[in-house]
Amino acid sequence: MRWALEFEKNIILVIETDERHGKPSIDTLITSCPPDLKHIFAENVIIPWYRDPEFREISVEKIIRARSVKKAGPTVLAESTTKLKFMTRSKSSDSGGGDVFDWTFVYFTVLCGVALPGAGKKTKAWSMAVRIILLTCGCMCLSREFTTEGPAFWDTGTIVQIVVAHPIIFLFLHVTLTILKSPLIADLLENRIDAPVEAKLLRLKTRIGTCVAALLTVSLSFWGWAAYLPAFFDMYYLESASQQRPATLLLFGLAHGLTWVLILPLFFGSLFASLLMMFVLQELSFMALLTSFNELSPEFTGTGITATVATNSGLNINELDLYHFQVSFIENWKIYKALQWRASIPFVVFWFLEFGLMSWSLWSLSQGFEADPSDPRVDRLRENWFLRVRLSWFLGSSLWFGAGAWIVALTPFGVSYYAWRMEMQAKQILFTHPGLRHSFLAFLAGFDLNFRVLFLHATVRLLPLYVCILIVNTVGFDADAVRIWRAV
Repeated sequence: MRWALEFEKNIILVIETDERHGKPSIDTLITSCPPDLKHIFAENVIIPWYRDPEFREISVEKIIRARSVKKAGPTVLAESTTKLKFMTRSKSSDSGGGDVFDWTFVYFTVLCGVALPGAGKKTKAWSMAVRIILLTCGCMCLSREFTTEGPAFWDTGTIVQIVVAHPIIFLFLHVTLTILKSPLIADLLENRIDAPVEAKLLRLKTRIGTCVAALLTVSLSFWGWAAYLPAFFDMYYLESASQQRPATLLLFGLAHGLTWVLILPLFFGSLFASLLMMFVLQELSFMALLTSFNELSPEFTGTGITATVATNSGLNINELDLYHFQVSFIENWKIYKALQWRASIPFVVFWFLEFGLMSWSLWSLSQGFEADPSDPRVDRLRENWFLRVRLSWFLGSSLWFGAGAWIVALTPFGVSYYAWRMEMQAKQILFTHPGLRHSFLAFLAGFDLNFRVLFLHATVRLLPLYVCILIVNTVGFDADAVRIWRAV
């Protein structure tokens, strides 16, 4: 009800009139109601529910319960323009309601130019400006391919890496924000998630992830500045007019240098913010599955599935409870897989490119690790110290061969943890009726929670195969760097 008041939802009060079907005492109900909600009874008309004889087998409670678990699909809603919030369903104000995102993540995304649902006009304007900056930076980086004069140019390969990284990050941002603003997420929060314990943990996990993302963004940005800014602000470009060089070189150095100062934090921050939003989407879809367990016992709602399982107490449920659980779980599982498909687009594109890079990596490995003095990059490395810093920066942070590749590529495999967790916790739930427990486990065994989209099957069994691909690409790039470094 607090959630309904905050978002100005319509409130309709209906009272049962048949004592045989649970007619309540309004005075008792108002007395037990939290003080901040009592005004609802004074401000809204209470509609009596009169029954015809043929409808006496139906109760208001059954209607509400059937409505909550038998919905054919997500409620059709407009794109979300408000903050994402968990719906508060219990009487306690400390029941897991509140914002989905921790405040640290909200500030981090604002600085990186990512407009979350419910962001203000200034944040949205800044977000649009960041997208324009990213697009402009991609075009400027592409122009470096045709400006081989001066110390800023080292090789074509690193330029291509940066140019291709721009649309990948843009794709990550677009997909994650589109999903967060979609009716599917609004339906999850409004109708399908009631896991207060998991909601609190999600905010804590997001805060920790934000701190790590901020640290990586700052570290990689300073590293990148050391690799590029001395090159763009080199006297070769700044004194081009006095040295009778083309005047466009001065514009080239200043434009790229100033853009590089601004773009690097936005570049890395946008990527890490997108990955954190992917993590939140996975958590929300998993919380919807956990909410289905509330149909088995109210204990799951109050303490969470982990604490309930730890008590080792048997659940006294009947076949009707198990049926309601199955109906709810099937609906939430469909949403779970739908979110996986929608979120998979950037990962599928990324892995497709990783597969393609294997041909170059294998060729590089075939060249060995011996010094190659004939490589034109060797002389440039000898002349400019910042190019050696640039080489180390690509070795450490490259989105295709460095740590960036491993972080992005292995993110879908994190879903396997949720599949394992669901399986382990389900096995630990004790039933007072052993026959129902067997049916319960057999039912859950038929639903795959792993990340499987097209050719990308992110499962524990196939993890060694994908790791081998990453190793080949990483070592192939390292072999190329070793050949150059030894020659220097």
